[in-house]
Amino acid sequence: MAFYQALIPPPGAGGLREEVEQARLLPESFTFAALIFGGVWLLFKRLWLAFILYALVWGGLVYLQRQVGFSFLAVMLSHTALAVFLGFEGQNLIARKLLRQGWRLVDVIEAPDLSSAERRFFERALPAGASPRVVEAAPASARFAPSSAPVIGLFPEANGR
Repeated sequence: MAFYQALIPPPGAGGLREEVEQARLLPESFTFAALIFGGVWLLFKRLWLAFILYALVWGGLVYLQRQVGFSFLAVMLSHTALAVFLGFEGQNLIARKLLRQGWRLVDVIEAPDLSSAERRFFERALPAGASPRVVEAAPASARFAPSSAPVIGLFPEANGR
């Protein structure tokens, strides 16, 4: 099962129904196109700042090979690590860009494929005219506040799950 982030556009893009219809579902998965095409993929997705950083790192590695004398193997391993990182973080870069533009995270859906995730999202988002809830991140102090009860195992509730 894969997880999908459901993002809706900023307020003012129309009514609730229009916002839900314009929702984007981003899979939290590895992006093979980002692994293989790297900078071109970043440009295609309009991730300008990430592309500039990618180009600087890539150019710095080439400079280190030619001027400082890094071995070809070390530079190739560095390029491979950069490509793998981009493959793992590609979808998160897109989500962060949308969140900076004012899009709102409304749901996280677990589904085997995109069509199932879309169906589940629309079933949850508009059940008899209810508004979708916006998921807001808790402040760092609340997230990591120590609890008074000891936690044993992964599920501290009484029944385990």
